[in-house]
This record gives sequence, structure tokens and C-alpha cells, in this order.
Amino acid sequence: MILDHLGVIVSDCAKSAHFYCDGLGCTLSERWQTPELKAVNLHCGKLIIELLEYVDSSPQTASTGVINHLAFSVADIDAQIERLKKLGAVFETAAPKILASGKKIIFFHGPDGERIELVQNI
Repeated sequence: MILDHLGVIVSDCAKSAHFYCDGLGCTLSERWQTPELKAVNLHCGKLIIELLEYVDSSPQTASTGVINHLAFSVADIDAQIERLKKLGAVFETAAPKILASGKKIIFFHGPDGERIELVQNI
């Protein structure tokens, strides 16, 4: 398992992308949007920083802090889920979601409540 990306909550994706690219040398790789969320993926060396702008910034979406989640790339998400369940991990959904980008994802919480995502390219 390797670290895949960091999800960072921002107030304005465009403004933050400009800052990270022009100020810190990141490169823009992808923009995407859902009804609830605007997102920008930036490359910073081998790491991807996922800037997340919640359209409806309710207390629930903002309560996770500036770092929203850590994401780990896995080869077999279903096997990893079973392994983590045996360790007591609490998942946010019953099953992984399949994204239009060709990824399978699921979120869970670590021992201290930290939000973690598993990502499998399919």
C-alpha cells in the first residue's frame, strides 16, 4: 500500500490552485465537480494534492479540518476492507463507490477518528 493523495479543504479551488501552482510549483492535472463538491488535483512531485471546495459548506463537511483525508492506493480494495474490518475500522459506506474516472473508493476512520480513503484503479 502506498500513499495516493492528500485531500485538503479550501474555500476557493481556483484561488488555491493558482497559489499552489504559481507559488509552490505544483502542476494542475485534473478538475472535476459534483453537485456537492468542486475539486482540483495537483501534482507535487509524486504526491497528488486534492483541493476540495464544498459547495454547501455545512458544519458536517467542514468539521474534518483542513486536511480532509489521507488516501492510500491498493491493489485489491475488497481484501483490504476485510483486513481493516477485522482491526475494527468503521467505514462510512457499506460498499465502495465506483467513480467515472475508473477508480473504486471507500472511506473509513482510523483509531483516533482520522479519515482515510482507499483507492483502487479498475
